[in-house]
Amino acid sequence: MAAAEPQDSLESYKHATLPLPDRYRRWHLYGAGLENVGKDGAPETLDLPEPGPDEILVRHDAVGICFSDIKIIALGPDHPRLQGRDLKTSPVVMGHEVALTVVKPGANVADTFTPGQRFIVQADVYYNGVNLAYGYALSGGMAQFGLVGPEVLRGDEGCYLLPIRDETGYAEAALVEPWACVEAAYHWVERTDEREGDVRFAAPPTPEEFEARCVGLPKNAQVFLDFDAPLSGPVKLDVGRIHYDLHLYVGPKPNGRSEIKPGGKALFVGAAGPMGQMHVQRALQLPNPPAVIVGTDRQADRLQSLRERFGKLAEERGVALHLFNVAEEEPDCAVLAPEGFDDIVIMVPVVSVIEECFPLLGRDGVLNIFAGVARGTMATIDVSDIVTKNVRIVGTTGSTIEDMKHTRDVMESRQLDTGASLAAVGGLNAFRDGLQAVKEGRFPGKTVIFPLVEDLPLTPLADLKTVRPKVYEKLKDGQFWTSAAEEELLREAAESVTK
Repeated sequence: MAAAEPQDSLESYKHATLPLPDRYRRWHLYGAGLENVGKDGAPETLDLPEPGPDEILVRHDAVGICFSDIKIIALGPDHPRLQGRDLKTSPVVMGHEVALTVVKPGANVADTFTPGQRFIVQADVYYNGVNLAYGYALSGGMAQFGLVGPEVLRGDEGCYLLPIRDETGYAEAALVEPWACVEAAYHWVERTDEREGDVRFAAPPTPEEFEARCVGLPKNAQVFLDFDAPLSGPVKLDVGRIHYDLHLYVGPKPNGRSEIKPGGKALFVGAAGPMGQMHVQRALQLPNPPAVIVGTDRQADRLQSLRERFGKLAEERGVALHLFNVAEEEPDCAVLAPEGFDDIVIMVPVVSVIEECFPLLGRDGVLNIFAGVARGTMATIDVSDIVTKNVRIVGTTGSTIEDMKHTRDVMESRQLDTGASLAAVGGLNAFRDGLQAVKEGRFPGKTVIFPLVEDLPLTPLADLKTVRPKVYEKLKDGQFWTSAAEEELLREAAESVTK
């Protein structure tokens, strides 16, 4: 068979008209530890399956690696989503930040799904009331192809595949999932109605009384503090449940401001890690950004990357960006925010950091515990500030279908560049190295694997200059991923099929 022209091959790849292979490759996790990822450190080859009548065969185009994947590897069968599963006989195929393409529908779904349709996955799948998350109980994206069945196509909340436009890049689409978690952090809700399980105090309780009544709160509970005098001392709060169970402590006056305050002062702790950089980028790209952003981290190279990647954007948006390596220098918050910060977002799961940051809030300020600490983690907090300063301490976890849809729409309208958070890419064979890199915090941004590009080593974008020079030429400013760079990379996969 004669080779097609490169552009024709790429278009055939996009529209899923290339011939399907007889076999494909995917990674399996057989137990806890990186040594249990794959067979002899490599993906395995299987026969390409035929979709059943209620299934679709999909091609995984781009898959992000998340720190949640590291938790799967660390815990193996002890992971809460995998308990009771024998990974040696029923291994996991990880990967939940996925952009995919339909390549073959089953007979019963052929009227709904056609080859070439493109989707992202809302990974938190519920089917008949049971959580069957993509990349956990359901086989995920670290495979060149996969079967998607009724659990995803007809789940409890409808279809968990969300369509994306043909012109949307695969990597930027795959990164909608982690970005949706960032977006969800700014969509928490303060209720005014009291519900079963809530707690209400009409007068200041003693710290002991407060702690006793707040034990055993159900999920989504609110504690109403309907008084205007301070407590006699600080209390211990379960900050793990603020994050994972969405507990909220509210004062006598409303403060439901969930978005970063326009023109305000914001502090991002752990700002230079992958998720921290996403929060900073989002704040800078808001229609009305804060006037001051203070970012802290403990790794000088990551802070330098944050400065190089987004310093110019901060200048363009009129935002004063102050970055501090707290291993060497603490920010002078009394000078940077003399009346306190309007927003504090914490990306490091350290209870002492939460305790130190809460008093830095100004009036009507909000502290967001974005990085979850374990349930049962108690922090000493002066909740009197919730009453006297009308501040809030909140947390969010994961994202919903609506969060995913909102983030997709913001991305596709070009109000948010999800691809700007991409720091390293690799082919399918680089998955295990990618996991190690994420575990070590090797890169300041996200890592994306292209399963159909098998032999690309794990490569930071700047190093593409020597590894894939034609791809590097199409980066923006030599450091930001673009759809043109992605197309150049994917020609390799397309041409290998047509040769």
